[in-house]
Amino acid sequence: MSGDVDRNFAALKALHGASVLLKEGGQPVVLLPGLSFRGACANVTMDVLLHPSAHSGYVTRLFFQRQIAERGQNWTSHRVIEREWWAPSWNEVQPTLAWPSMLCAHLAAVK
Repeated sequence: MSGDVDRNFAALKALHGASVLLKEGGQPVVLLPGLSFRGACANVTMDVLLHPSAHSGYVTRLFFQRQIAERGQNWTSHRVIEREWWAPSWNEVQPTLAWPSMLCAHLAAVK
């Protein structure tokens, strides 16, 4: 693993201790099981998967265990790390961001 990946993962792990670093297509991805966040003006807890590099035409992606009603646009399903995930259309969250900042920028799509 590269130093940047190690540092970024350590920062996410400090925020969510259950975080797990995985690889998909040779790229790092981070599973955050049971992440609690604000979605659709309510508290939500679900698994999310941060893909901090390009995926399906987006520069970075955040995949959700399920869609969040009335939040995000154009939800699509994706198979990543042998599991079905949902992602809204939310682009331009830059891969140069630190991963905790990237996670927050993606979560803004479902507030």
